[in-house]
Amino acid sequence: MKKILIAFAALIALAACNSKQAAAPEAEDGNAAQEVAFTVAQNYFFKNNQQLPDNLKITTAEEFNKLFGMATTMGEDGKPTAIDFSKQFVLAIVQPVTDFATEINPLKVEEKGDTLFYTYGVKTGEKQSFSIQPVSIIILDKEYENKQVVLVDEQLATYGPAIDRYLVNEIGKYLMQGEHRVPVSAIVAVDDSNADDVRVWGDYWVYNYNQVGDTLKCISGGSYPGLMHLKQAENGFEVVAFDPVEDGSQYLPTAQKIFGDKFDAFQALHSNDGKRESLRAGALADYVRKHGLKATLYQDFGWPAKELK
Repeated sequence: MKKILIAFAALIALAACNSKQAAAPEAEDGNAAQEVAFTVAQNYFFKNNQQLPDNLKITTAEEFNKLFGMATTMGEDGKPTAIDFSKQFVLAIVQPVTDFATEINPLKVEEKGDTLFYTYGVKTGEKQSFSIQPVSIIILDKEYENKQVVLVDEQLATYGPAIDRYLVNEIGKYLMQGEHRVPVSAIVAVDDSNADDVRVWGDYWVYNYNQVGDTLKCISGGSYPGLMHLKQAENGFEVVAFDPVEDGSQYLPTAQKIFGDKFDAFQALHSNDGKRESLRAGALADYVRKHGLKATLYQDFGWPAKELK
């Protein structure tokens, strides 16, 4: 069975300070995105005495050598890929140590104005008897070094729009209504082995906001973790069913039943307030941009306003 797991570990590594995670580039001004060539760097490992990098863009040999070591193996392809930082730079994705077989697959890099959209996929297989630290490094020409990098999650770009519609139209209608309803999806795992029942486990949220001046003020919101069932429709995918985690005393048993062997990844994500806030801020920033709102701040009741970046 084909399974794709986007665990909490991956989400930590991909929330880089100087990058964003979003959907594929939109040609809003009529100019198509241009594909950018890159090379996958082979035979490097992340040094175990280093912290996960905050920024996936690395522009100097000194910075790179501090984080990565060479893993030379036998054979013609056993040498690490050469990197010339006078002419090149790298984008590196590093996940925390895991005992699941994991691959990070760079798919494409596209240039759109001052931004590079880096599309990637993460595939996780069966549990192993040993641990690994997944690493993916791509090498690009230095002419693109000063561009902002936006990460594009392949699975989120594929299934996210259908999930967002369901959260807004079916779940959000039970909350106190506001001028703006914003869905936030933290995908834990995807199983797309059955095209008639694509299963997406996640921690899903819906927030309602009213705009006051330049501030989006939250008036309601809620968490709805569970399992979405999707199928292919004429214009993309649509959600056909949702298995929610129940509240109160039934929360733990229903969460364990629905998430199964993905429960630990879900719990780690659900309990991380900082990560959830980062995802919400990103979703809000995208919403403001797409709807042309003149908002620069967002605020929860009783808390200071925060800047939208």
